[in-house]
Amino acid sequence: MPSIIPRSANIAGAVFLVGLALGALAPAQAQQTEPGLGKSFGGLQVDGDQPISIESNQLVVDDAKAVATFTGNVQVEQGETELRTGRLVVTYKKDETGGSQPAGGGGLPGGSNQIERLEASEKVYVKSADQVATADQADFDMGTQVVVMRGNVVLTQGQNVAEGCRLTIQMDTGLARLESACDGGAETGGRVRLMLTPGAGQATN
Repeated sequence: MPSIIPRSANIAGAVFLVGLALGALAPAQAQQTEPGLGKSFGGLQVDGDQPISIESNQLVVDDAKAVATFTGNVQVEQGETELRTGRLVVTYKKDETGGSQPAGGGGLPGGSNQIERLEASEKVYVKSADQVATADQADFDMGTQVVVMRGNVVLTQGQNVAEGCRLTIQMDTGLARLESACDGGAETGGRVRLMLTPGAGQATN
């Protein structure tokens, strides 16, 4: 039977590889990398070695299915990266041995500190330094190291803005693809929008 933990939960030591490294963002219809985009959106990434904190109004844990569901003003923080959403489903790898964790280890239910998948819905906001990504929902697959953000995707850094319906990011390479079709198909009724302001998003001395 799922257990309910009200208010908040903190998970230390879990790996949160939300590598939103937009160094090679290629709009699907353009079939090319826009000049300067890599420099403009190259810093949305986090350090997987840092502890992660997840806080929400309610947490329901189903240890039999290895799933933890956070609902209500969900806030995730790791280093300089912050994620906000209305609902976050965390799928974690259970400890098959059933033994206790090493001293000082992180703590997910089931004796695991390994996250396999994150599913954020009910509006998603991700911020790292001066870069922000928003969407209706987002899936983070740690096994394939792929992030998919869907629905009203907007990326901003200063005055630089990129808009589309589906953003797919390969976390290990930083390769990203922004599409106007939410299902990733060829049929689309819209277009990817990109606005770059000269000098915006660059570090100043």
